[in-house]
Amino acid sequence: MDIEIKPKSKIKAFLSKLQDKSEDLLFSIVQKLPESFIPASFMNWLDRYIDKCIKKIQEDITRQKWQQIYLEKAIEEIHAEQDKKKAP
Repeated sequence: MDIEIKPKSKIKAFLSKLQDKSEDLLFSIVQKLPESFIPASFMNWLDRYIDKCIKKIQEDITRQKWQQIYLEKAIEEIHAEQDKKKAP
């Protein structure tokens, strides 16, 4: 089992936060516009972008579930080793 915890890059975190804020701003502006003012090409792009974001979130959820399973398995192995040492 290979589990490695790396510290987050401050620059990466800042850029991610900036992107999230800009997306929130863009979506809030688009929501306030009447649908007739929004070009069809932009709506198609927005639909593809949202689908891509949903897919990424689903992949992240799956990845986190697998990491949780590996961590739980590692904890079980540690407890089993400790129980073996206590048994004799």
